[in-house]
Amino acid sequence: MRSRFDAFGKNVLRDILTRVGIADTEVEVIAASQTIDVWYVPDPTRAALRAELGLLGELAAEPCQFEPFHDTPGPGELRGCVRKQLHWHHELGRRAGGELPFPRLCLLSSGRPATVLDTFGFQRDPARPGLYRAAPGWRVDVVVISELPRTRETLLLRLLGARAVLRDAIRELATLPDDAWERSVALPWLVRLRFETPAEPSARAALDPEEEEIVTEVQQWFEQLKQSLRDEARKEALQEGLKEGLKEGLKEGLKEGLKEGLKEGQLRTLARQLEKKLGRSLAEAERSVLAERFERLGPDRLDDVLLELSPDTLAAWLADPTAR
Repeated sequence: MRSRFDAFGKNVLRDILTRVGIADTEVEVIAASQTIDVWYVPDPTRAALRAELGLLGELAAEPCQFEPFHDTPGPGELRGCVRKQLHWHHELGRRAGGELPFPRLCLLSSGRPATVLDTFGFQRDPARPGLYRAAPGWRVDVVVISELPRTRETLLLRLLGARAVLRDAIRELATLPDDAWERSVALPWLVRLRFETPAEPSARAALDPEEEEIVTEVQQWFEQLKQSLRDEARKEALQEGLKEGLKEGLKEGLKEGLKEGLKEGQLRTLARQLEKKLGRSLAEAERSVLAERFERLGPDRLDDVLLELSPDTLAAWLADPTAR
């Protein structure tokens, strides 16, 4: 389960940073046979967008090696990260054919790594609660997620936390507007975390109390999200259906017209939601596929598909004649 939380953290962090630069996970450091969790290079044309990220935006103002830890790291983990930092600097210089600026290293720790902070002489940044800096020459920072203020600009960083911090961040995320950029970054990974969690009682029994609490929170959030989407779809479908039904009712009878209109309204609503997720209009062939699957699989199954699949997977689902 720890590896699931760590993968969740790396993926969320990468997707945040991709908005303002180039970010990759599992970057291989050849000389050390190790991988950097997230290697990030800023895009200078996105400085204004980066400013919206608050503390993370400040850390992302220059090339940086990010290493998130769901479990609080000790001195050995810090030394391992510094070793990767040194080897990666050497590798970057080798590729460039000359000396490059020494890259920054940032550890993101769910809790306060007291031994690391004390042993290596980190100092609290008075302007940024939760941020600790080593001597300038080391170019190493530690962010203590549990000490971050509860503001919107720290919300996605707090999703990398543990226990109550992570639970509260999930709840705050659920209250944001539907079009909030934070939701578009984090929700796909929360959905994936939900589906990677074992559903069988015997497997769930093996989870520790923290894991069980977070799994329950994610499950509750997921069900609320599904219900919200369905309520919205039904509301739009009813409006569309009444309009279509009255039109059809003049010709074929009000009862049958309303029935057909409601169905047509649901289908149009689903089509709009698909277009919104794909970021483009549906092709005529895709609309035909959607109509056929609406009749064959029903609206509830299509709601699940819309919620669970990424845009790329959703496009493939529409293109696959055998998909269910």
